[in-house]
Order: sequence, then structure tokens, then C-alpha cells
Amino acid sequence: MELTNKIEDPIKIKIDTDELIDAFGLQTGASCELLNNWLSSTYVIAEPTFSGLEKLRLRIQKEDSAWNEEELKMRFLAFLFEYADLEVPKKIKLFYERPLSAVINGYAVTVKCDCLLATPKGIGTPRNPYFFLQEFKKRKKNDDDAEGQMLAAMLVAQAVNANNQPIYGAFLQGRIWQFATLHENNYCVSDIFDAAKVSDLHQIFFALLHLKLIILENNPMLD
Repeated sequence: MELTNKIEDPIKIKIDTDELIDAFGLQTGASCELLNNWLSSTYVIAEPTFSGLEKLRLRIQKEDSAWNEEELKMRFLAFLFEYADLEVPKKIKLFYERPLSAVINGYAVTVKCDCLLATPKGIGTPRNPYFFLQEFKKRKKNDDDAEGQMLAAMLVAQAVNANNQPIYGAFLQGRIWQFATLHENNYCVSDIFDAAKVSDLHQIFFALLHLKLIILENNPMLD
């Protein structure tokens, strides 16, 4: 998928968190009520989901250091998303490895999304993106900025979504997760969550459950 709004001679921007924050005049930590409300949700986890999450927790606790990115997706993330039951036919769909691009305020932004939630166009094309997840296995390098890739995707989504709604995201290094929100120019990032800890994994799971409700509530056309 490629999303573009063309102007003459756009400037290609480096996909780096600090570069993006500076170029687009983002405010960080000014008001994080949106993020806090998202992450403060709690639910009752029924069987067999409770047991399934515990198996995932033990798996990532034992094997995380040996996994590459594909193994992390197949051995952990795919099951976690399945337990969260994020998809709604014709309304919300998970997509993987999708390119996004747009020209925003004179800057050309191009990124490949590891995972995103969006309204589907037909069967296989994302239309309106709402949530992005980026993953990486090694410590942050100049060319491996998962937060920057997530933020770039969020900026593209903000530019192409017509209703100025908040955009949600997460980036992770194996078992370590951080969540983020972008609304107008306010960008917020959470503290870390360790998926190998029971309480943190449950909070990650609650965030995914609540995300589905947020998307449906903020988009009446999906009802």
C-alpha cells in the first residue's frame, strides 16, 4: 500500500525519532491523558485465555534471547493478537509488512510497517490505519530505530486519515514493550512493559483489548 499527497521537490527525511519530532514540531509529554486512559483499562481474563497467556509468558521468558524478528512474530505476537481478537469483519483487520508513504509539510516520509490495524479496502488492502507496531531485536542502531519507524507510520496515518482522530502505536524489543499516542502535534510514549512479567503481560493484553473498543467508538461509520 502506498499513500501519497504530492508536492514539488519534497525533502526526504531520515526515519529517526528525534529528526521526526523536530521536523514536525511535535510536543512530547505535554498532555498524556489519551495514552494514560488507553493503558489504564482492566478486564477479566477468562479461561482458556488466561492459561494461554501464561504459556506465552513462559515461552518469551525462556526463548526471547534466541528469537529473531520472524520467530518473535510467529511464536508470540501472532498468538497474543489471536487471544485479543482484534479483527472485526469488514471493519478492522491486521496487516503485516506494508509500506506507507506520504508527503507531509514538504517532507517525504516512507516506512515499512511491521504490523498495523486498519479498515480494510476490499480484502487485502489497508484503508484507514489506526494502530502500528514495530519490532526490533538488537539494541537501537542508527538504521534500526523501531520507535522512529512507528512514529513515521503514525504521522503518515495522521496525514491521510480524514477525521483527525488519535493514532496509536507500540514498539518493542523482544519482551520489552512501549506504547505511544499521536494526536495533533502531541506525541506521548509510555514507560516500559516486560511481557515476561505476569502483570505487565496482562496490561499489554488489556491495552490491545481496549484498542479495539477505541477504534470502534471513534469511528461511527464502522458500527
